[in-house]
Amino acid sequence: MDLGSNRKKNEDRLISDETKKRVVLTHAQKHQLCLDYKQIPRPTQEELAWLLVDPDSEEANKQRERPPCFPQVEEALALWVTNALSAEIVINGDILREKAKIFARGFEIDNFVASTGWIDKFKQRHHLKEYVKWGEAKSAPLETLEEERRKLREIIKNYDLNDVFNCDET
Repeated sequence: MDLGSNRKKNEDRLISDETKKRVVLTHAQKHQLCLDYKQIPRPTQEELAWLLVDPDSEEANKQRERPPCFPQVEEALALWVTNALSAEIVINGDILREKAKIFARGFEIDNFVASTGWIDKFKQRHHLKEYVKWGEAKSAPLETLEEERRKLREIIKNYDLNDVFNCDET
């Protein structure tokens, strides 16, 4: 390799980049630049993005953002769950599975399988918990509960409270 040809290439590059002339700074100027750099923080774009996250929000606890595989089914089922809960309809995993399958067929999604894992993840994403009702809570007629309580108060109003017992627990 000829050293003369390398020197010529470097000279050509310097001539073509005349607008980008190098400036030699003194030690004092370099020192001042370092002080200025320390005083003015220059965060990266990623650091700026993370500063927008509210530490008290639900988003702050997420480790990664991963969109659902079937967003149409997800959104339809979430809306149905919201309406069902406001109407005080009892929902369980099997009901969620069947509704999800119905929505998938409605959206003509053939490869959707409402697996147990998908249902569990859906419940996690939408903060749903399944509660098992036991004993009287399972069989209590909620629609007539207030009327029954009123009747019971009417019956026991003439008795001392020490003489009133729950026969279910004796």
